[in-house]
Amino acid sequence: MFQQAHSYRYIQNYDEMIASIKEVQSFDLLSVDVEFDRDRHAYGFTLCLIQVFAGEVAWLYDPFQIQDLSPLYRMLENPKQLKVMHAPGEDLQLLRMKGCRPMHIFDTERAARLLNYESFSLSSLLSSVLGVEISKSMQKSNWTNSPLSEAQLKYAAADVAWLPALYAKLNAQASEKGILPWIEEENKAWEGELPELRPDGIFYNKDEEKKLPPFQLFVYNALLAVRDGYAKKLNKPGYQVIDKHLLADAAFDPGILENWGNQPGIHPRLKNHQVAAELKEAHKQAAAEASKSGLLKFKPESRLGFDAREAAKQQKILLKEETARLWNPFRERLAAAYGEFAAAYMFSEKTYTALTNGELQVADLPFAYRRKLINEYLQNQSNN
Repeated sequence: MFQQAHSYRYIQNYDEMIASIKEVQSFDLLSVDVEFDRDRHAYGFTLCLIQVFAGEVAWLYDPFQIQDLSPLYRMLENPKQLKVMHAPGEDLQLLRMKGCRPMHIFDTERAARLLNYESFSLSSLLSSVLGVEISKSMQKSNWTNSPLSEAQLKYAAADVAWLPALYAKLNAQASEKGILPWIEEENKAWEGELPELRPDGIFYNKDEEKKLPPFQLFVYNALLAVRDGYAKKLNKPGYQVIDKHLLADAAFDPGILENWGNQPGIHPRLKNHQVAAELKEAHKQAAAEASKSGLLKFKPESRLGFDAREAAKQQKILLKEETARLWNPFRERLAAAYGEFAAAYMFSEKTYTALTNGELQVADLPFAYRRKLINEYLQNQSNN
């Protein structure tokens, strides 16, 4: 629960922001969080609030009210101030889109995972490490509404108010366990390049990419592009504009578009001939291009005969057995030394499989400490 000892200040104009920065920049440690909307209540990836906790005050900056946040961004880029954040991947992606690259970050989630915590959400960690219970009732509320409600502001303040104490505990535990250099290495990676949220022109997700044949996937993407245009125009998330399952079905059967006005899952303003005609044209052009490119209308593995499918199945079994033979001793040793959950975080089953079949080399593993752990194990194996 939010404690009265921690106050918050809602900053809604440029002059207030400048005055607050003069106070905040004197602290060596800040805790930082970002509230955003990602296609939940509005179109796109929207910055809704930046929270910075310093001393005993949570400073809450409203980007809808403050047109120029660059002074705040420059402060967050100061490498001399430590920024404690929790699972900051999406926050950092969004800040970079706005021209801000925060430096000197301590991620409490990565620290907790390396410290073998089974549950590493912020609320779980605050409960288990500090004995603090915080409400997550406002997490999915509409953050695009400005000014924010008092309940939202208290929630946002609580999200950063406890991070310094959590950092202190986790940092001490990591130091005692001798893994602080590992955590520092992983935190340093946040300053490098981050994976793309989604490549330009691609509107489907990875699950859809796996399920749909190449031809239909190409057509489906073209239909999603039309949906994206209308979502942007209406400032609504895609799911509130046109149900994507309807478009996925249309990728296989364009006849669905002939009865457009009677289909479910369509925003009332889009149940008209113009939208149907635009989708039909997109389907026609995409199908023609897909055919010209020779894209398959079926998954290649679906055309395998019985013998070929059985052979592929047997290969998977043999690969699984070989992976277990090669890496189970290492996995068990790692779990004994650092804990089962930490071991699974450092090296997933997918990683072990890729190392076994040669798709991944030890030298290509992320983080020097992980490469060192495996190389030491392999060296001991060769010596025995």
